[in-house]
Amino acid sequence: MSEHRGLINGVMVGVGAAFDFHAGVVPRAPIWMQNVGLEWFHRLLAEPRRLWRRYLIINVQFAGIVFWRGMFGKLRDKRRATDA
Repeated sequence: MSEHRGLINGVMVGVGAAFDFHAGVVPRAPIWMQNVGLEWFHRLLAEPRRLWRRYLIINVQFAGIVFWRGMFGKLRDKRRATDA
């Protein structure tokens, strides 16, 4: 979707592996892994060359940004409220 941003005039929705799961192309993780939130780990083990960067670098960077903005964005908002 990122590569096609601006080229497609419409809404793009990422569904991950949902279509692959429903089509039976990619096997689902065992139920116990699904229940404890480890389906991503099962997918990483199944396709490490394709998914390692996404899961181990990009997702960690994203979580850091969300955490940083969550912590320091609140401080910035409080400062603006007191300055006004």
